Amino acid sequence: RVLYGYMKDKNIIAHSEEISHPGFDRSKHYLLCSELKQLYVAITRTRQRLWICENTENYCRPMFDYWKKLCLVEVRLLDSSLIQAMQTGSSSDDWRIRGTKLFNEGQFEM
Repeated sequence: RVLYGYMKDKNIIAHSEEISHPGFDRSKHYLLCSELKQLYVAITRTRQRLWICENTENYCRPMFDYWKKLCLVEVRLLDSSLIQAMQTGSSSDDWRIRGTKLFNEGQFEM
C-alpha cells in the first residue's frame, strides 16, 4: 500500500488504476524490514547487474511494478539460457589476485 500510494502521489501510476496487493501482516513486519535493508544494500552496492530471483509473485509485485514503470528492471523467467548467462567462473588465482588488490587498496585489513 505504501509503495503504490507513493507511485500515485508521484503520478507514476494513475490514481484510478486498480491495484491488488497482499494485506499487511504485523507478524511479518520485522522480516520485511530485514529484507528491505538487504535489498537496499544490494541495489546501492551493485556495479553492473543485479539479479533478483523471487518465486512468490504477490510479495515482489509492488517493487517490480515500481521499477518497471521507471524502466529500471527487466523481468525474465528463469530458464537454462538465463542460468548460463548468470554463471561466471573463477579460479583460486582469480580470488588471490582480487584479494591482493583489495588489500593493497586498503579495503581489507588482516
